[in-house]
Amino acid sequence: MVRTPGPRPAARPARGAAPDSTVDTMKVAGVLLCLSAAVSVVVSLVGTDAAAAGSDRAASLGGAFMVLLFGAALFQGVGAVRSFMLVVCGLGALAAIGTAAVLHSMREVQIALGGVLLTAVGYLVLLLAKEASRARAAAGVLLIVSGAAVGLGAQSWMSVLAKRDFAREVEPGLSSEREYRDPASGLSIQVPAGWSLLRNDAGIFQEVQAKVKLADPDAGTVAFLDDEPRPLGFVSLDHHLDGVLEKQKESGLDPKQEDRRDVRVGKAPARRMSMRWTYEARPYAGFVSVWQDGPQVFTLFGAAVGPWNRATEERFQALEGALRFSAPVETALSDAQGRLTRECPLFTADAVRMIGRRIPPASPTEAYFRTAWSWAIRGQTQLDAASAAELRDLMGTVFSRMPPAERSRFAVYTERLRGGAPTTAAEDASALGILGRAAIALPEDALARLRSRVEQAVTVGGLF
Repeated sequence: MVRTPGPRPAARPARGAAPDSTVDTMKVAGVLLCLSAAVSVVVSLVGTDAAAAGSDRAASLGGAFMVLLFGAALFQGVGAVRSFMLVVCGLGALAAIGTAAVLHSMREVQIALGGVLLTAVGYLVLLLAKEASRARAAAGVLLIVSGAAVGLGAQSWMSVLAKRDFAREVEPGLSSEREYRDPASGLSIQVPAGWSLLRNDAGIFQEVQAKVKLADPDAGTVAFLDDEPRPLGFVSLDHHLDGVLEKQKESGLDPKQEDRRDVRVGKAPARRMSMRWTYEARPYAGFVSVWQDGPQVFTLFGAAVGPWNRATEERFQALEGALRFSAPVETALSDAQGRLTRECPLFTADAVRMIGRRIPPASPTEAYFRTAWSWAIRGQTQLDAASAAELRDLMGTVFSRMPPAERSRFAVYTERLRGGAPTTAAEDASALGILGRAAIALPEDALARLRSRVEQAVTVGGLF
């Protein structure tokens, strides 16, 4: 009988021989890439300050997404990605060897490059074959994990070394004084824990023009505080920051601007610009905050060695919170705001502060009132028809609550202001009392609407 040929049964392994055990190395490499992408995302979200490192965070998240795509492709068995990874890892290994040879005197850089080399070799071991023995796969994984650990360790070490070098340079110039006062500008600082003032004769940062220089050696941070008369052509705090940035670029610092935001420094509203730069092969992150106090413009420059994080931000928040304006402008504005809005509730806090920028801030309450009422008289004629009509109706209600004799005196006072005639402090104080008593008697909703219209009139009148 002729037998039909069929498939032969698989040969059984010899008794006592170990079964052939292999691992799909592309899947292993894919899982490792996906894990590294996840770690990168966590470090980006947790390890840096969002406001200070926005562009770095975006770049890190973008890179993690690309790594995740490659990891998913390898896990699915895409051969083209495997080939691409082999080429990249091979070139990376050669580049690491060549760079390490060139930078043979920089031990910390060589260690970081060693981590890159271990990682590249690990992926080469995994991806040279689509399947490999468990021992070979384990060796590849061990090399990759070791390379990542060495790279992270080298990065941390370099950051620590940079801060240690900075501390050694700064410490000889630290002052034992814990307080700074400048009666002329009214600025004072009670130096917070960790920070120290730098002596005027300190060798470091001699080229920096600043009234106050501070450093926190352990944190690798430094701060400079200065003020200057408001320059001609001053438009806004942002415009002033543009000039600061341009000067720093002209000095060779070449900072990279990150973002700008509103902050408070002491009592003053300020504008803050975050940035990064490299100076003498050392990476820095920092900011410049600017604010006005009367005719002066203040600048606070802060810098930290290495990356900016929450701990760094807290160090500078403590410093900013320690600044006090004991003189004149912000304190006087706050006092004037409280006095006038209490005695004559027609005027809002914003209107009072606007006036305080145009008259001496420490002026008496009646001087603030005279300026505010004269601006309101000028401004009411420039309002739109609806707003002007509402203001007239509301003021008519206020006048109706005045006793006849006081209403007559107040009308005469108003006409004198309208005609630009001078008034005495006693007349200003009397008019303030008359208007304030009548306004306080208004219902709350009517008073709120009147405040809004008066603020409009004051704002417009202050422009003329």
